[in-house]
Amino acid sequence: MSKDYYEILGVGRSASETEIKKAYRRLAKKYHPDKNPEDKTAEIKFKSISEAYAVLSDSDKRAQYDRFGHDSFRQRFSQEDIFGNSNLGDILREFGIGEESFGQFFTGQQTGRGGARGFRFDASPGGGFSFDQTYGGGPRMGNSRARGHDLTTEMTIEFNEAMEGVEKTISINTHQGIKTLTVKIPPGIETGKKLRMKGSGGPGMGGPNGDLYIEITVKEDSRFKRIGSDLYVESPIKYSALIIGGSIEVPTLGGSRELKVKAGYEPSKKIRIKGAGAPILGKSKSGDLYVTLNVEVPDKISKEHKELAKKLAKINL
Repeated sequence: MSKDYYEILGVGRSASETEIKKAYRRLAKKYHPDKNPEDKTAEIKFKSISEAYAVLSDSDKRAQYDRFGHDSFRQRFSQEDIFGNSNLGDILREFGIGEESFGQFFTGQQTGRGGARGFRFDASPGGGFSFDQTYGGGPRMGNSRARGHDLTTEMTIEFNEAMEGVEKTISINTHQGIKTLTVKIPPGIETGKKLRMKGSGGPGMGGPNGDLYIEITVKEDSRFKRIGSDLYVESPIKYSALIIGGSIEVPTLGGSRELKVKAGYEPSKKIRIKGAGAPILGKSKSGDLYVTLNVEVPDKISKEHKELAKKLAKINL
């Protein structure tokens, strides 16, 4: 079965609110369990289209869904978030579906640690959906303890912050309100890595809170190219220094460093500076820095430059 909410409802991504509502009405009538007794496929389909409508009929949720895509959206939003403030009740009451039958359909009993799973429909004025469990979080059922659901968010940091480590504050939106947290980012973090903040996710009901996962993006640097824990940099050098030897200033994470170049050095070769690369995450050592020499050509070629070049050409240089 498709996981795309638009495909589930059979509408295009530019569908209007009216078109989405019309599609849901048609499908809900077709797949409602009262019309399809003992049909598990219809039951699954009805739940699926109800979830799709709950998201696409809400402009804020729909914008988030369009931005992040299905998989990322489902990681960020719990079932409670999805069905919160939904107007499903108004439509279903038009079909003659009341709180009792709807609640029996969506609320099931699950044995073991998770307790009850599903949600209840509140048919009272202004009512909506209330949840028994969301991704492992929920009330205690007997001796069961339900863990809170995990949350995922993103953070972008500067290159130097990734090299040195930094503390950042982050605000996350939960169904309990805005929560501000201090995040310690260790040196050596890379794009794509996730930080886990244990217990900072959704609240548990009789069990522990869920965790918060922060996916890191590190901005690129204008000087250094990073591959793993190694850094690569280009440094200009005079052609004369390649012939007779000399020294150049090379940028490193700790500031400029003087680097000696031996006479006759091939500019295509990389000079390795051991331990001058990026910190290795979780360790007290760093990678290496590799320097590529770029031969400088004068912006303005003088008569003297040309004469010297002719002399070098005569001796095959």
